[in-house]
Amino acid sequence: MQPTRRELLQLAGVGVARWAVGCGDNLRPGASDAATAVLEPDPESFLVPVWTRLATTQATIEVRAAGALIQEVPVALSDGIGVGAIGGLSADTPYEVTIAVGGLRLGPHRVRTAPRPDDPRPVRVAISADADPNPAFANGIFDAIIAAEPELYLSIGDFPYTDNGPPAQTVPVYRERHVELRTHPPVRALLEACGMRAIYDDHEFRNNWDAHFVALEPGRYAAAMQTWDEFFPLPSSGEIKYRSWRWGANLECFLLDCRRFRSANAAPDDAQKTMLGSTQHQWLIDGVTRSTATFKLILTSIPLDYGVGDDHWATFTTERDAMFAALVGTPGVLFVSGDQHWFASHRHAYGIREMQIGPLARGIGVPGPMVPGVLYRAERYNAGLIEIDGDQLTFSGLGEDGERFYSETVTAADLTPRLDAPPL
Repeated sequence: MQPTRRELLQLAGVGVARWAVGCGDNLRPGASDAATAVLEPDPESFLVPVWTRLATTQATIEVRAAGALIQEVPVALSDGIGVGAIGGLSADTPYEVTIAVGGLRLGPHRVRTAPRPDDPRPVRVAISADADPNPAFANGIFDAIIAAEPELYLSIGDFPYTDNGPPAQTVPVYRERHVELRTHPPVRALLEACGMRAIYDDHEFRNNWDAHFVALEPGRYAAAMQTWDEFFPLPSSGEIKYRSWRWGANLECFLLDCRRFRSANAAPDDAQKTMLGSTQHQWLIDGVTRSTATFKLILTSIPLDYGVGDDHWATFTTERDAMFAALVGTPGVLFVSGDQHWFASHRHAYGIREMQIGPLARGIGVPGPMVPGVLYRAERYNAGLIEIDGDQLTFSGLGEDGERFYSETVTAADLTPRLDAPPL
């Protein structure tokens, strides 16, 4: 197997986090000495995590609206890491965020706060998975997402790959892998273009992890989760990463954690086996069935079916089928998944629809045979783009050349699970 660029750099004795950001960008002073993003935008606030290798204990976040400075927020740094909580903002408003740290100025980052839950205006969000800065996977997908001008960017897993050889085991090395991706020029450009919400899948800890691996490698798991929390903080700390939010009147997103509460993949597929855990499962059903949004977008890092291997919902069918049945009659339900490294459109029991996206920058997957329920596949770099205008949702597969190679427009009625749906 040919060594990766990271492995070649390590053999040469070069610090990975400092240099693995692309040859051209190495000419930019300080390009890999600090990293940030704008996360969790809601109608009134967002979070700005800051990382730096520079010898400083404070950063300053500057927030501008229409060119005018409206907030200047100091952020204390411990071990080069801190997070700024920016509040008191106006709904559905574009802001520019600049971070000053150790003589560097990062940004400007452009972010839009969420529209109010009663605002019916059209909205657009992008969804992706699977990002690796290795030059072997270089393509134009990041530029394509930026050009599509999403209001919000959603990452549903493998951001970053921390288990490339040699795999991360400790907090410092996990940090290096996060920094390597976040300072990679195409990724940094995307993070500067819009706000972000994210959840891990497996490679942020180790490949295909489940409860067995958490028990087997508790120190490595703790290091991985600590580092994730440093780079992807939430307003409240703790093990609960699944969450929902409104993006205007017509969209509510439900972001699932398909790892932390999961039974072992090899466990018998019965009522005791769980992907979500009982609390998250009930939270999902209650939230989706009670939602007043026109469309309910359920984001699952692994596909509902038709994948390869045992690391997806196809080996958790007892819980999955109960979830499907509980959603019958709820209008506007759409699942979006990642993990398998090809684009697909799926149909399941009760007519439930799923769109599968990714990879952004990683090897293209090799799918199994076409079977009933698989409506479309494309083996290429891609992201998903969702555009909602009233009772119309358009899902597009966005290619690395900016082409919308797949597009489907549906209504909330089209996305209503039904007992009388045609069989697969």
